[in-house]
Parts: sequence; C-alpha cells; structure tokens
Amino acid sequence: MNKIKNIFALLIVALVIFSSCDNDRNALVNPFADVDYKALALSDNDSIVKFLKTNYYDATEDLLKPLESGKTAIFEDSNNLKIVKVTQNEIEYTLYAYITEEGVSNSEKSNPTKLDSVFVNRTGVFLSKNKLITDKPFDVGNQSWWSLAPTFNAVISAPSPISGWTNGFPFFKSGENITNNGPITYKNTGKGYLFIPSGLAYPSINYVVGRSPSERPYDRILVFKVELLDFVKDTDHDNDGKPSIQEDANGDGDVTNDFSDSEKPKLPDYLNPNIK
Repeated sequence: MNKIKNIFALLIVALVIFSSCDNDRNALVNPFADVDYKALALSDNDSIVKFLKTNYYDATEDLLKPLESGKTAIFEDSNNLKIVKVTQNEIEYTLYAYITEEGVSNSEKSNPTKLDSVFVNRTGVFLSKNKLITDKPFDVGNQSWWSLAPTFNAVISAPSPISGWTNGFPFFKSGENITNNGPITYKNTGKGYLFIPSGLAYPSINYVVGRSPSERPYDRILVFKVELLDFVKDTDHDNDGKPSIQEDANGDGDVTNDFSDSEKPKLPDYLNPNIK
C-alpha cells in the first residue's frame, strides 16, 4: 500500500515539474512573432481613415459623433485635420491630429517642438470596429508633465510618451496660465484628438520575450483626446545650459543619434550634462 502511495506521489511531482517546464517554455515564446507590421500599418490607416470619413466633431457637445446630413466629416475638415507621415522601424505610418480648439500663441512661445516638455490633460481610448471604446478608457490623466523627446527613463527628465504624441503635439498651441492664488488654471488651451496607428503607439515589435503580452496595449489603434496646457520652450533635458534641440552634433535634425561621450557611448548628448 505504501509502495502505491509513493508511486502516486512521484507521479504528482512529475506532473508539477512538467507543467512548470511547459510554463517556462511558453514564457519564452513570442506571441507576436507572426505579425506582419507593414500589412498592419496599412490596415490601421484604413481603419482610421474610415472612422474619419464617417464621423464629425460636435463643437456644442465637444464629442465625436457618427456623420449626419449637413455635417462635415473629420476627414474633409482640412482646416483642422493635420496629417503627417512618420517612419519608425523602417515602416511608414500616417498620424492624424484633429484640432478642435487652436489655443493661443504669444511673443514668447507658440507650438512645442518634438523635444519640448509638455503639460497636458489626456484621455486615451481604443478604436475598434469603427467605434471609440469610450466607456473603458485605458489611460486618463490631468495636469501631467511629459517630455516629447525620448528620455530613456533618465531621472533628470519627465517621462517620455509614445511616438504618436511626439509627432502630434507640435500641431497644438498652449494656453494662458491664469492661476491666481488657487488651483493651477489655464484658458484658451489647444485641444483636439490624436489618431495614432499601432506602430506609433505600442508596437509588439518592441515586445520583450518573457514579459506579459498584456502588459501594454500592443498593436492597438489609439485615440487620445488631448489638451495642451503649457510647455517648456527650448527644453534643456540635462540642465547643461544648452537647449536639447541644439545638441545635434551631426546636424541631421535628430538629436537621439548623437553620442559624443566615449565614457557613456549609449547616452545621447541631450541627456548628458557633460556634453554641450
């Protein structure tokens, strides 16, 4: 009888070990290995364009609604719809920024650059089957600072957002700070929407094997309702006295590929206070 019990116990242990090994193998499998990113880029753009052609902006209710007779589709509103091509991971994507309120400009600053830090309100939702999933926003935040330039988690800088923000926020103007001994308050801010293909959001091409596939909304089309409150003109990310936009050693317009410090060869100049 004891011999049978021992055999049964060994079988249980063997099953546990086999299950554990199987889980380890699964953890090392890339669930996105078969994604065709070029095809996905085209599909994403088709989905975004379809939405833009079948919806309009209701200024009274500050909402995007299905197109009605007599209304102008977002896609046809050329005065307010900004379109930009962005190449990332050697694939061309199309980003759409729709301006609902332009914001104001003054003698000191107007629109941020791709390297400035921005102070924003935002709500992010998914676009799926030609509808915005507004009842379950995946990202909501008010009065938060972000660096439009990649900061690679540097502690001296604000966190950096997705590429869709980096290339979209420069279309907006900031507002006027009217705070007066109370909560931080702005008026005449730049408002609108960013329609972001998955390749400029959280592309699974950047997925790290072993991490949870649900850690981020990989390969999803995102739509952000945004408000640009303020920004830091000529942001100096490393506080070395030189605006980051000027730390372009090779003069190609891309500061993220300038590495002048041989002792820190992976730290770009605009994040390195030892390089000016």
